Amino acid sequence: MKITEKEYEAALKQIDELLSLVTDDTPDSDPNLIELLKVSNIVEEYEDEHYPIPETRLFHLR
Repeated sequence: MKITEKEYEAALKQIDELLSLVTDDTPDSDPNLIELLKVSNIVEEYEDEHYPIPETRLFHLR
């Protein structure tokens, strides 16, 4: 799903709001948890495209 930077910023705010409503004990069926997971996935896709983390290589030091 392609989103704009403005939508990305809104999604980050939504995640922040949802995090205060969800705990480790929140059931998987809770609508807030479901929404948090969906929005988190959208943000992850955006960040993978716009802020990629370069692959690192480990070199053996002698």
